[in-house]
Amino acid sequence: MRLADGLSHHKILNMNPKSPRIPTRDSGGSFSLNNPDDGTPIKEMFTLGDGLLFITEKCTYRVQVADQIDPERKNPALPHNVQQKLFDHGTASQLLCNTLLLGKVMFRKEFLKIEVDRAMQLAFEALGELVAMHDAAQNFKSAEQAALRKAAQSPKHGRSLAIPSVGNVRAHCKTFMQKADHFAGILLNIARLFYPDQRQMNWDNAHALVKAKYGEDDNFTKVMMHATPLLKLVRNARDCLEHRNEGVTTTDFQLEQNGTIAPPTIAIDFRQTSHERCPVSSFMEGAEKALLDSFEIIVVHLCSKHVQPFAGCPIVVSLLPENYRTAWHVRFGYGMYYQAGQFAPIG
Repeated sequence: MRLADGLSHHKILNMNPKSPRIPTRDSGGSFSLNNPDDGTPIKEMFTLGDGLLFITEKCTYRVQVADQIDPERKNPALPHNVQQKLFDHGTASQLLCNTLLLGKVMFRKEFLKIEVDRAMQLAFEALGELVAMHDAAQNFKSAEQAALRKAAQSPKHGRSLAIPSVGNVRAHCKTFMQKADHFAGILLNIARLFYPDQRQMNWDNAHALVKAKYGEDDNFTKVMMHATPLLKLVRNARDCLEHRNEGVTTTDFQLEQNGTIAPPTIAIDFRQTSHERCPVSSFMEGAEKALLDSFEIIVVHLCSKHVQPFAGCPIVVSLLPENYRTAWHVRFGYGMYYQAGQFAPIG
């Protein structure tokens, strides 16, 4: 099957010239991804665990054939395949491209001596936590907008002023921080695959390890210097919110002294990590983007530091030419440099 922009439907063909009297699982046939709300072409297809992932522009699906579910063929009545939509995110989603598809391009057995299958599973889990984090942020934003609309429609009573209320802002922040910390923890587990003797490594340890190995002026060290405070902030804020410690202050809509109504806010000052008071929506949006960027650049540097030669040729990790970025849906890949300095990606 050719996965191309011109593929207008999701039909996968299985040509089998055997007799129609053979078991259903061995006969030829076809199936379509059953989601009338999608309708976009398949862009990526690869194995993950015991199933196949099909990724369109809008969605991600998992497909298992009957022999994967029932390898001993004890139940001939099982359907030929079982399909399940996993995410409303496809190749048009940066969340998916900078996690799962980045893993597909970077975690390759030809170039790395790590547990590649485990790394891919972790990239998939990271996507799941990132999507949950994104949904938590969107749910809060929707609740905030609904509160504003409701307050605008409330009748005025004399000198009284009714201000909006989201309700339980702290619970919204706790949910978001839990997912954010899960995401950061998965990234740390990926880093541990590259340094298997550092099973108990935390972010401070990781920063110190990179600095000791590659030097203070190395780009990876600089990346860790900028990323570590954010990753620690997420962990500490989650701990604080879960254990009801002082250190994370949240407010609902509030009337300020100057007469303006402030949106829901969050401020963090816990375990030597801090973030100044800001609107909750802005914090969630910024944290999501910063964590996604951290995942991409840390994974790229981990792979760059551990890439192995291929067929005696030195391999590097570099920015991809624009046509490769469009086709692979990621910014970085493996390749070699020609003598003229041109980077040639290896697909």
